[in-house]
Amino acid sequence: MNQVDPKISPNNSEGFAARLMLVINQTGLSQAEFARRLGASAGFVSDAARGLKKPGADFLLSVRTVFGVSVDWLLTGEGTMYGGSGIDLELLRAIRLQIAVARTAVMDDDPTAKALLLLIREGRLQEAAAEPALGAFLDRIAPEDSDFDLATELYNGHLWTDDSDAQRRNLLAAAVAHFEARKPIDKLATLARASGSTVQVNLSASQRNAGRDYHEK
Repeated sequence: MNQVDPKISPNNSEGFAARLMLVINQTGLSQAEFARRLGASAGFVSDAARGLKKPGADFLLSVRTVFGVSVDWLLTGEGTMYGGSGIDLELLRAIRLQIAVARTAVMDDDPTAKALLLLIREGRLQEAAAEPALGAFLDRIAPEDSDFDLATELYNGHLWTDDSDAQRRNLLAAAVAHFEARKPIDKLATLARASGSTVQVNLSASQRNAGRDYHEK
């Protein structure tokens, strides 16, 4: 399984390695477990994910069979990770923006939106791409729904298994991890944990700061 695939040229080997690493991360598996499921050695997968080895056809077929990853995407970056079965997030964002423009033009009778619709229909949108007023208009009407984008990304990222129970568990874990990473942090406590010390702050006459007693005179 460790033969070289001629399709992975020096020009795209770095991109291949990054995409392989993305696949491994999306599965939530360690590199060793990922390799075991493919019947490959952990060392070979590690080297491939760092761009040091170029996997052959057997390896690519195994990634496709076991994890449902598109070989075309893995080799070239074209399409989506899971081929036609996933959601193209960029296309979906474009559709949502077009809907916002259409609604503003028709429902609000907005002249800028009407002009923009005409440019889109005639394929002349690039003519107005550098216009600051147009950019400001699009920023104003653009739909903002970070949860929707997150849902789409999670959907695409968890198509690698047909086990619905595993999908639900993994999706929930990914959603929780997403928001845990974005929670406001107690900066003082974080610094204390990093330094291995305990910090208590009291506003009484007797204070304990950074592990030392301090008595005001």
